[in-house]
Amino acid sequence: MGGHLNLKVILYFLLAVLLAAGPSNAEDDNDDGRPPEETRFEMQEVVVTATRMKDEIRNVPRNVTVIMAAPDFSTLPIDEIERIEIVRGAGSVVYGSGAVGGVINIITKKGRKKPSAHLYTSYGSYDTFDGRASGGGQYKNLRASANADYYDTNGYRDNGLLRKKDAGIRLGYDASQYVNSDTFDAVTFSFDAGYHHDKQGFPGGVPIDDINSSRRRRKTTSPHDEGKTTEGRLRGGVETDFGPWGVLKINGGLRNRSNDFILGYTPLKSRSDQTSHINDHTLVSDLGYAKEYSLGPTQNTFQFGTDYSYTDYVSKRMDQNERKNSKTESLGFFFTNQTQLLKDLSANIGYRYNIFKGQFRNDEQKNFNGSSRWVNGKKFHRNFDDNAFDVGAVYDMREDTSVFASFATSFRIPNVDEFALAEDNLKPQKGKHFNAGLRYRFKRLAEVTLTFFQMEIKDEIQFDPVLRINSNYKNTTRRRGLETALKLHPFKTLYLWGNYTYMDARFKNKDIRIPLVPHHSGSFGLEWRIVEPLLLGFTGTLVGERHDGNDIDNNSFAKLDAYQVYDAKLSYTWKKFKLFTGVNNIFDESYSTVAFSESYFPMPTRNYYGGIQWSF
Repeated sequence: MGGHLNLKVILYFLLAVLLAAGPSNAEDDNDDGRPPEETRFEMQEVVVTATRMKDEIRNVPRNVTVIMAAPDFSTLPIDEIERIEIVRGAGSVVYGSGAVGGVINIITKKGRKKPSAHLYTSYGSYDTFDGRASGGGQYKNLRASANADYYDTNGYRDNGLLRKKDAGIRLGYDASQYVNSDTFDAVTFSFDAGYHHDKQGFPGGVPIDDINSSRRRRKTTSPHDEGKTTEGRLRGGVETDFGPWGVLKINGGLRNRSNDFILGYTPLKSRSDQTSHINDHTLVSDLGYAKEYSLGPTQNTFQFGTDYSYTDYVSKRMDQNERKNSKTESLGFFFTNQTQLLKDLSANIGYRYNIFKGQFRNDEQKNFNGSSRWVNGKKFHRNFDDNAFDVGAVYDMREDTSVFASFATSFRIPNVDEFALAEDNLKPQKGKHFNAGLRYRFKRLAEVTLTFFQMEIKDEIQFDPVLRINSNYKNTTRRRGLETALKLHPFKTLYLWGNYTYMDARFKNKDIRIPLVPHHSGSFGLEWRIVEPLLLGFTGTLVGERHDGNDIDNNSFAKLDAYQVYDAKLSYTWKKFKLFTGVNNIFDESYSTVAFSESYFPMPTRNYYGGIQWSF
């Protein structure tokens, strides 16, 4: 890291100090979407991610973060998101396959009692337009909300375009007044539907010789590669509260996805002859039961659940002259029990058993008398039985201080896309996880969390984008380190936060680091209400150097450089309108987050945006 980058850190440290000395006599304002100051600190905040049930963060034996904002997930509209909860560590007991390094739970909006609507539009660099509309309300026992979004950008790089449309509706109906009150405390129904369509270019990687050129790093190595996806989602459920007999939830849903794409375009063929197709149809259902009970002097919460999924998947890869068919089923059963052993000591235990069955067939396209036809291959099966467990405890040393520890196992079964591009013997990965840490809250001014962690993964699944194949690492991987987070709210007008992670990620019993994992990473930010209608937001992200994604021996390719990126946003609220403007990558840092075999995927340099939001 050069001296000029260190100077930036010093400058922003001084800025934070100056801001901390700023005015503090402005009144709180919660009408503009800011949470009240009590929610800045999370020890008593209610979350649902860790156990699928509502609980306070202070009772979760892991590091938990709640975001009051939302990243841009490609198939989930931003306006549909109420908040995002992140729990570090394994979550396979409750969430099944894939919940390995942590769980990200997206909580969608339910609609407000008072009718409301929001219109949003912005425009920025790379000819980027973002338009959104959302609204909702309640009529008697029916709650409803809906959204529609459109996003269009040419992208930072040539052939980096992305155009997407989203729409969604959410309904909730409280039928409690129509059921027997002697049996039911409450009965509610829910229904969600969503639509997504996108078209995007695939600019490919940039050679290492071009990565530091402001002009050549924007060029594409694949100007005609592209893809489009159409997806529809439906989900419905019912929640029944039996009072002292517990709460029962039943949900079901389906998703249809269609994906057309071209990889490795050549002018020697028509576009239709080199367009690949993926179609999958997925059906899911889950049931959960929870009950609070007493056992001697202890208070307990018991949870039992089962979940099922079925996917019918077909992939026609014209670039590989292969068609892959798969039908997969997964059935899981789990239970958890949280016990309040003493006034200040709680513990939990959980276990899951999971059954996976997959039927696969690989077909080839062959030429018969000048006509191409698909020839079915032989069917084969892959069946896996997996289990996971976790135990943890939280001890409240004082009202403002708690310590926690947990141990868990995890598993991850390859999904249908991974099986379609995989070695013949691709296996599920299995992990062991340990976390221990401390949470401390100083009045209503500050909160700090410190967590030690270790994770070992056997048969970790990795993807080689050059060879386009998924495989298992031959050696067990081990990640261990320290994570710390600090939040400060010294005045009503100022909120500061920061986090830092040190991670030693290596192949077990070898002095070889895991590719793409930095030793050091962190981020920090502030929100400063300069005057009542004017809000300044600032964030910084710092990531250390990493090994190339295909540098398994740490000696074959150049390392990815460390980088620091700073963003700022300024908004002004006037009555029902909010005007905003922002700049990303303020210091015009040239950086890449990933690279494979010295083929880099560069991120945008300095860019700007501005817009308006109308709420009524």
